[in-house]
Amino acid sequence: MLKEAEQKRPGKVYDSESVMGKLIEVLGKERVSDSELERVTYSGDPSALPQYHYRWKTKYLADYVVRVKTHDEIKSVLQIATEHNVPVIPRGGASSCMGSSSPSRGGISLDVKPMNQILEINKEEMFIRVEPGVTFDRIESELKKKGLSLGIYPSSALSAVIGGWISCGGRGGIGTPFYGSLRSHTLSLSVIRPDGNTVVVEGDDIDLFCHSYGILGVIVEAKLKIHENPSGFKTFSYGFDSLKQTCDAMVKIARLEKQPIFLKIADIEFQKYSNPMEQGNYVLTLTYIDSAELIPGELDSIVNDSEGFFLGQSYSEKEWHLRYDAEFNPKEECETLMFQEIWMPLEGVYELLSKYESYKQSHKVPSIWYGMLGSSNGMRIELMALLEPDQYLKFIASKGVLHKMVKEAMKIGGEPYTIGLMNSIYMSRAYPKRQQVMQAAKAEWDPNGIMNPDRVTVCRTSYRRIDVLFALATKFRWLSKFVGK
Repeated sequence: MLKEAEQKRPGKVYDSESVMGKLIEVLGKERVSDSELERVTYSGDPSALPQYHYRWKTKYLADYVVRVKTHDEIKSVLQIATEHNVPVIPRGGASSCMGSSSPSRGGISLDVKPMNQILEINKEEMFIRVEPGVTFDRIESELKKKGLSLGIYPSSALSAVIGGWISCGGRGGIGTPFYGSLRSHTLSLSVIRPDGNTVVVEGDDIDLFCHSYGILGVIVEAKLKIHENPSGFKTFSYGFDSLKQTCDAMVKIARLEKQPIFLKIADIEFQKYSNPMEQGNYVLTLTYIDSAELIPGELDSIVNDSEGFFLGQSYSEKEWHLRYDAEFNPKEECETLMFQEIWMPLEGVYELLSKYESYKQSHKVPSIWYGMLGSSNGMRIELMALLEPDQYLKFIASKGVLHKMVKEAMKIGGEPYTIGLMNSIYMSRAYPKRQQVMQAAKAEWDPNGIMNPDRVTVCRTSYRRIDVLFALATKFRWLSKFVGK
């Protein structure tokens, strides 16, 4: 029933002036906007969606931007949205690259970043309570003053907020191999339902909100487990000539009893934008808390078996220093940076990256990649294509190649890391059981279907259609070289 209601939901059936007037009445003119500039700004993220999504297809452009500060304001906005059948898209730092907070049917972009208070730090029971708009950088700064640490944060920690990372899953980030996922740190959540009621979510029910992308309600508070602040960190960077050597060493190191807080692999092309390599074609970087616990010579033995070599202490320290910036640095060098994120069992990383390197050669796609360990069994791999806005054929070919990579990943045990809007076509194939659970939850929590529609539970288009379109587009890119000649 809900699925049909969401799919049939029209784009705009509400009185725009009436909705705008009511929003201003609740929030004031300074925190409500329908200007084109703000609507475009609040409708995107670092993903590379063509401008026609926002300019020609107005359903992909928010109708209103609102910035909320209190629970009562959120309740009032949701009441207005329900009354007028207006979609609501919760928005945090928007550092995800898969359209997690991008509208698909217009509506209200609900900015929760002004809700950025640290409500409580409890050193006796080792927890922190925060509002959803607090950045990880601020959380760590405040905890550090008390000798404490959250211990985990995404690579986009300088801009990402806690509510957004919970909604996107938070299973792989800096610190997660050592401390565990964000889910394992989440003790409770306060959520405002679309009907305006506030619910405290605990235990297994928290699972509904990890990877939920705001489709059930608005997270307004999180209670999280914290740790003693580490005494220090030690980083080691190693170079390798081949991808096979790099992945072999990475798997062996990830299986050691002592887990790193940070493990990254990347190709030489990726490193050019952050920390260029003077030798080798691939890098493996490891950061440990209290490295004295490592068995002497253990890392050296593994690296030597794979014919790797130490890149020096200054290089290693710079790698750790750049942990927040490395994946965004390439964006400064090109107009369009397309992403695809994949969660991969460690044993499949080499096979997946080998295919990507083969595809980027055969299709002449300017590409880079890096991977970051999320747990002792899984790695988040980020595949990127660097393009200019007028390179339409390369844009289409790159989209086709990234689609191929998701298909290849699912064949060998992987899955899309982030669903958001852009990866909604893979939900039924990659997470069929999860989709069924979320469909039932959506029917219970949001029967009117106003919360961030067209992701997780349903998709606006079919997988087969997209599969055929990308196959044709990729072929056309290949054939166009001969047509051009």
